[in-house]
Amino acid sequence: MKSSATSIAEQNGLPSPVKPTEGSLPCSEPPHVRFVIALEPLLSVLSIVVDLVKVILLGVPLLFREIYSMFVPRPQKDVRGQIALITGGGNGLGRAMAQLFAARGCHLVLVDIDLQAAERTADEIKQQYGVAARAYRVDVSQYEQCRALSEQIERDGAGPVDILINNAGLIMFAFVNDSDVERANSVMDVNMKSHVWMTKVFLNGMIKRKRGHIIGISSMSGMYAFPWGVVYSATKFAVSGFMASLTEQLRIQGLSKSVRTTCVNPYYVTTRKDVIEFLQKPRFAPLTVDQAAQDIVKGILREDIVVTVPRLFGVFTRFMLFFPVPVQQLVRDYLIREYELNNNLHI
Repeated sequence: MKSSATSIAEQNGLPSPVKPTEGSLPCSEPPHVRFVIALEPLLSVLSIVVDLVKVILLGVPLLFREIYSMFVPRPQKDVRGQIALITGGGNGLGRAMAQLFAARGCHLVLVDIDLQAAERTADEIKQQYGVAARAYRVDVSQYEQCRALSEQIERDGAGPVDILINNAGLIMFAFVNDSDVERANSVMDVNMKSHVWMTKVFLNGMIKRKRGHIIGISSMSGMYAFPWGVVYSATKFAVSGFMASLTEQLRIQGLSKSVRTTCVNPYYVTTRKDVIEFLQKPRFAPLTVDQAAQDIVKGILREDIVVTVPRLFGVFTRFMLFFPVPVQQLVRDYLIREYELNNNLHI
């Protein structure tokens, strides 16, 4: 059956209209419209070029400032006689940071779910550095235990907490559909709630004394998506967001000069066996615990708002903040592909 358009054309002695093939431009489009459509790929390229020029104009000054600060860093503050509380302070990164603070004359309060490890580290610090060090067993994901800790510290005469380092955390390598529910709950509780509850418990005292420093240990996977540990990466994004919001809260309250904040974003740190086993052939060499602790403590003592470890990664991070989204996606896709190839992953 002929179409109505064809029938009308034949009745009036006109040629039948030609049906456009799939993907072709309708003949009825004005020439200038067809010209604009044909130029669309070129316009997309020009748009990317304009975005890259913006990156250069906005990002390069920050890059030079970041590089300059690497060679001419701000002076480190004196923490002699202050009290530093470190969660997860019995082992790994927490233990290494505790030793570095003790070497600077700082007294320590070590909080850990593993009380024996915390006590062992406290004894080592007292013997080696001659500073006060106490150990407490606390589940920092539970608000009531955090609140009881602050009261216990006061009763023990340990002194007010000047530096709070929220370091406690759990790791889980798994896609979200493969993740164990119980383990995922623990990871979310410890990695996120501990920062909120410990900060809530100790912040008011810092505000009252007009002196304090709150540190959140996040991760590079809290800045860029980490698909091989979805729940873990989500908790670290939460930590970064919490610290950024806390920083802004203190600023609008007029307290940012007296109560400082630092969000730490380290690369992979070989803290435990499961991390070492997972990192078969990483693109960059993983950090040792001592390397990471050294850079983190230096950043805290400089009172940097954001610390990346290694510090050079901070240069790339600041640069990436000004990239348009499509360019960021291209870079991420490249890094993910490189990781898959280096680790024999196929997803």
